[in-house]
Amino acid sequence: MTESTQKPKKIIPAPELPPERCQHVKIVDVDKPVQRVFYECYHCFQGLLSECIGKPVIEEIKGRPSLRELKVKCPNCGETAIKLTTEKVLSTTAIPSPWGTSDQESSKPT
Repeated sequence: MTESTQKPKKIIPAPELPPERCQHVKIVDVDKPVQRVFYECYHCFQGLLSECIGKPVIEEIKGRPSLRELKVKCPNCGETAIKLTTEKVLSTTAIPSPWGTSDQESSKPT
């Protein structure tokens, strides 16, 4: 057989990856001494507000510079709600979700 008479190779498309979870986040007052971060807990979707100060801290881990991530615990479920790259988290308060996700999760038709 010559090249022109060979059957074309069947192309099998790669399987579509499942969608990844995402997290709503809004950072405000970035030009002020205390920044506010509005977000939802990654686990329970509780609306949260954290107040932070300072700039991201760079540490050396295994001989390489790396940003220090502060794990913020959710007051609702106790899991890590978000990881923030800031010097210090002053407070975290549970609030109604600005995105309404927690209400939408419980009111979805079955």
